[in-house]
Amino acid sequence: MEMPQRIDYRLLSPYVRYVHEVEIAPGSLASERHIYDYEFIFVVSGEGRLRLGDRWHEMKSGDLFYIRPHLANEMIVTGERPMDCFAVHFDYVYLGEGHEFSPYSVYLGQGGEENKGRLQERPSVELSELDIPEAMAVGDVRGFYEAFRRLNDGFRLGGTGARLTTKAALIGLLALLSEELMTREGIRIGHPHADTVLDAIRYMESRYAERIDAALLAGRAGFTPKYFGTLFKQATGTTVSAYLLRLRMDHAKRLLAQRRLTVEEVGACVGIPDIYYFSKQFKKAEGMSPSRYASSIGWPSA
Repeated sequence: MEMPQRIDYRLLSPYVRYVHEVEIAPGSLASERHIYDYEFIFVVSGEGRLRLGDRWHEMKSGDLFYIRPHLANEMIVTGERPMDCFAVHFDYVYLGEGHEFSPYSVYLGQGGEENKGRLQERPSVELSELDIPEAMAVGDVRGFYEAFRRLNDGFRLGGTGARLTTKAALIGLLALLSEELMTREGIRIGHPHADTVLDAIRYMESRYAERIDAALLAGRAGFTPKYFGTLFKQATGTTVSAYLLRLRMDHAKRLLAQRRLTVEEVGACVGIPDIYYFSKQFKKAEGMSPSRYASSIGWPSA
């Protein structure tokens, strides 16, 4: 199976295929299955065990599980109480009619048979900024419960308004996950070199207008450029150059919004004095030229 395509938050447009809250009786065994989209399972109460591939995970209240496409899985409910959990099937973008399928047929055994061969070739798309573990105990249990409740309520209602609410609820859930997994600077919480990467980011934030590259930051940290570049990407999900460019574009947008400097002056202020290169990078990042961006956010005259 091919590796999933990675997209950033600008292209994120989740398609929620199926949501339900289910109570599973003690001792129940959900036999092995394969899913063809992404699935979140959030445990509200009860206990169990979940197998993902060849890895077993204990399940308890407040646990969140992330199942990627084409991964064999099965679940057992242990203990004396039923398990109450939410399940959400989704894609990060709508893949088109040719890759669509009925969750009722594939996952619930209702309706006609789907072409399993076609589903096995189904592509996958993931969010580049968020490296979600397959099992985690969330900190904000109430926040996650409310997010899954909104997803479930919206899906049950149906209609365009409810579908938009459901899409928004899934984006809200991903935002909660980001807060659990990443710092404000975009560093993965718990990464062994988080302090080193944070120091590099703070250096870039304070000197973004200067000439900065991975070699300079690596030298400050006492690492080789190649090794530093690797650990930076592991910690943030992006490269040093891409992170620095994003910082520069964010500062450029703030300067353009003030409408006091020319485009060339703004580029120089953020460390890209070549107006043509600055305009090219800005348009690539924001989808429009710097001058058009400045005009688009200006207040209309009275």
